[in-house]
Amino acid sequence: MKSTFRLLSLLALVTLVLTSCQQETKGSKTLSAENLPAELQKRLIDAQEGDEILLPEGTFSFKRGLSLDDVPNITIKGAGKGKTILSFLGQIEGAQGLHVKNVTNLTLEGFTVADSKGDAIKVQDCENIVMRDLEATWTQGKKPTNGAYGLYPVSSKNLLMEKCEASFAMDAGIYVGQSTNVVVRDNYVHDNVAGLEIENTISGEVYNNVAKNNTGGMLIFDMPDLPQANGDRIKFYNNTMDGNNGENFAPEGMVVSTIPPGSGMILMSHSNIEMFENTITNHKTLGIAINSWLFTGVPFKSEEFDPYCSNIHIHDNVISGTQGPADTSTEFGQLLTAVLGGQAVDIITDGIFKPSSISEDGTPTGYCFRNNGEVSFVNLNAGMGAKPEEIAKNMNTDMTPFNCELDGFDTSDHDSWLASN
Repeated sequence: MKSTFRLLSLLALVTLVLTSCQQETKGSKTLSAENLPAELQKRLIDAQEGDEILLPEGTFSFKRGLSLDDVPNITIKGAGKGKTILSFLGQIEGAQGLHVKNVTNLTLEGFTVADSKGDAIKVQDCENIVMRDLEATWTQGKKPTNGAYGLYPVSSKNLLMEKCEASFAMDAGIYVGQSTNVVVRDNYVHDNVAGLEIENTISGEVYNNVAKNNTGGMLIFDMPDLPQANGDRIKFYNNTMDGNNGENFAPEGMVVSTIPPGSGMILMSHSNIEMFENTITNHKTLGIAINSWLFTGVPFKSEEFDPYCSNIHIHDNVISGTQGPADTSTEFGQLLTAVLGGQAVDIITDGIFKPSSISEDGTPTGYCFRNNGEVSFVNLNAGMGAKPEEIAKNMNTDMTPFNCELDGFDTSDHDSWLASN
């Protein structure tokens, strides 16, 4: 009986030791708070497949950016945004706060990255990504020297971003670029130049997000001369854009530096967008703008790039409180003031339509705005001349040609992956 008891005790002890070693190997224990900056970078350098790197509560200062490359099945998890804070206020090396590249099955959850020299959290060339309960911010206020992007997944596939917060980015707080199969939901963006931006992205759902006090609340853009051209199929619904009248503090020359304060939503050069059941309130310049890239006057080289918006369906939204005078701190705002006398407008289009979308009677097709309440509307007709005096002569306020409905499209490519997260 005693030998049996001793054998069982020995087996239990061996099991405990093996389990402890396995946990240590896989990085599933919370890292020590005493020397976290050095310990975390070492853990990232030595990371192995399946590691779960747990971060303690507290504020930790880093002088160099953190990076992780080419290791699958990785989780980095803190005690929660605002609880685990990685501060890069004194950063002397590295372009990002945290840069993760070429990782399949990645989870980033529950921590804040503050005051990085460049982008706060950049996720590049990754697949099957969860970004949850994260925060990116710059604590010194609105400065053109802040990092461009807060939460920045790019050139990636299968992304879920939820319950995150981003503020004080000098470009976009949340930026999802050149990616495929994305879900962006339940996030809060404030005090950025652009709150939330979807760019050159294929097949996505963007819903239940809130944007306040940015220069422009939310954007869906296509940009030329990028590896993935021509974004497609974005469903954008149940989002709130309220009071995005913040100053534009982006450096001159950037595309976002042209956004006039007081812009709720801007669509540019993108195809197949269904925008519905959103609330867009209290903007001093415009509620929704639909523009082609040609309206910017900036040349491009890519032969693949389609500079026009097409198949844009904006319906059943609430747009209210759009009251001027329109902002005049950017050229776009100055143009609108020149042609509209400073009056704000709920829905505005540049009127530069894809030639193939123009019917025989000259009416553009594939642009439908309906059931958005009693809204003001302007078609600048800039395709007939982009100088202020030409626009003032050719623009019109008749929304009748755009009172139509478009067929829906499928964005369910991500469903099977999303069900497991």
